[in-house]
Amino acid sequence: MSGAPAERYERLFTPMALGRREVKNRIAFPAMITGLGAGNRPTERTVAAYARTAAGGAGMVVSEALAVHPTSEPKPFALVTYDPAGWDGFARIAEAVEREDCRMIGQLYHLGRSQLWTTGDARPMGPSALPDFYSGTMPRVMSHGDIAMLTEAFAHSAAMLAARGFSGVELHAAHGHLLSLFLSPWSNHREDAYGGDVTGRTRFLREVIEAIRAATGPDFVVGLKMPGDEGVRGGLRPADAAALFTRVQEGAPVDYVCFAQGTIAPSFGDHVPDMHYPPTPYLDLQRELRAAAGGVPVVAVGRVRSAAEAETTLRSGAADLVALGRALVADPDLPRKARARQEEQIRPGVYCNACWGEVHAGRPAACPVNPGFGLTAQEAAPAAAASARRVTVVGGGVAGLEAARAAADRGHRVTLLAGPRLGGRTRAESRLPGRGDLGRLVVSQEEAARRAGVEVVLGAQAREADVLATAPDAVVLATGARMRPPAALVGTGINDYLATPAGPASGTAVILGEDDGAAVCALAELRASRHPRTVLLTPRLAPAETVPYTSRLGVHRRLSAARVEVVTGAAARGLDGTTLHYENLFTGDPATVDGVGQVVWATARIPVDDLYGPLRRRGLAVHRVGDAHAPATLLTALTQARTVAEEL
Repeated sequence: MSGAPAERYERLFTPMALGRREVKNRIAFPAMITGLGAGNRPTERTVAAYARTAAGGAGMVVSEALAVHPTSEPKPFALVTYDPAGWDGFARIAEAVEREDCRMIGQLYHLGRSQLWTTGDARPMGPSALPDFYSGTMPRVMSHGDIAMLTEAFAHSAAMLAARGFSGVELHAAHGHLLSLFLSPWSNHREDAYGGDVTGRTRFLREVIEAIRAATGPDFVVGLKMPGDEGVRGGLRPADAAALFTRVQEGAPVDYVCFAQGTIAPSFGDHVPDMHYPPTPYLDLQRELRAAAGGVPVVAVGRVRSAAEAETTLRSGAADLVALGRALVADPDLPRKARARQEEQIRPGVYCNACWGEVHAGRPAACPVNPGFGLTAQEAAPAAAASARRVTVVGGGVAGLEAARAAADRGHRVTLLAGPRLGGRTRAESRLPGRGDLGRLVVSQEEAARRAGVEVVLGAQAREADVLATAPDAVVLATGARMRPPAALVGTGINDYLATPAGPASGTAVILGEDDGAAVCALAELRASRHPRTVLLTPRLAPAETVPYTSRLGVHRRLSAARVEVVTGAAARGLDGTTLHYENLFTGDPATVDGVGQVVWATARIPVDDLYGPLRRRGLAVHRVGDAHAPATLLTALTQARTVAEEL
């Protein structure tokens, strides 16, 4: 696109009415658990996270899911509305967000039968005696008294937030949580007034909306997040969602609606589509549902990666507002930069779902490309170095690029000695199926490094003399790692999986997946598209165990669809012509794969830090980052690179 900002993003930066309130633009930040709470109360970091998003220019911010009743069993880092000890924290959140002319909306929910963080004291409840897919817990069937109790809890929570300056609430009736369990015939088998037809299955939700309206008044925004397509046999599809929403609006109308995808089932990953999904994957579905929404504002959600894609979503007729979740976690200043025509400075999200994985593990949300999540803008800004030093970074992979840029931002004179191309193994990985967003990260890192003044030397050799020629005061080694060849197959001529040529495509492809991350599974998909048979051997109990759960579901779906044969608890023992020998690690039983045309391996990585000792003996300060320090995830590598740069 071209032209002035008003023309370039004609829809995106146009104000609109939301109930009796106004939002200054069409950019919403959707509910995402931050993991920054403590004792179920907001902390200063919680306040900072929301304030930072509002300051970046979003028009509306929706809080993380707030549990309305103790039976929802939240973990200590999750926030609740029923404990008065946390109410002042909510007031600070509202004040910090609303002063940026940004509407603060609190998302209210109850986990129902879901136990994302299982506890020994779990008290799950639901409309019917049907187990939770993820945890296997069986809920207690709710009585009419339970329904009345939680209806009051929702209303009390909304009133509390209204009294503390929130503009409204959003009812979380999606993703397999309590309110959605009542809406779906997949999870609601009741035969009383709260089950059966559309009227019965929406009754609980309508009663909650009515109670909130009575407790807060007409100026308070009430939004709804509900299933658009649950993606499970017997669950809600778009036509069902339209019928449900029509029934809700007849008796208890809301001010906006967001149609979400997936539920706590094999489709759970659909609610946070990762980099394997195309951009804006739900555009057609959202356009269909908006047409059935009767003029009620619709919020589109799901892998909208940029302001340009958000504008396209609006112009396509799919939505009235667009939720940019992980895009704003990666760079909360996206709205401000887009409006100022500074798109090249926006940090692109990579949709790896590390943020979700961290929270699911009980840690604060974190983003590989944004070290400042949960910090104020002042805290996140790089501190100027006490004195400028000459810093040489060896290695042009993502850790080296990050360390070089971060050091230059602090005022150091930085030389980056890179190989023939920037990005290292991450760039190579970006060529695998569904890993393309990693390429966007490398491009963004290179541009940021050059803007910061880093001298990039391509084609440099990682030799001691080359490093010394730059006359460094400090050296950062980002020289990566190499994969350890399987001991039983040394000398067979097989390859590291990222160094494997495209062909030949004859015979069976065997992948030795000791390192079973998302990239290795993507390689299995690629091999399966080219070979008549593909076998993935892993010593683990299942592939992709190290991948965040929401993305792991997609890995298993794709491996199944590609007919990849997964052999778990297995280790290769030798290659005899076209026969691969392996054994079961639990029983020791031998087995073979015959007709092998290609074998590739993905094993534990060994740091390449040969320069560390020699440079240290020269009296230089030497730091290792990324795989050169210890092979780890993208999140760990980039975080460590920034930490080292801050210490220079």
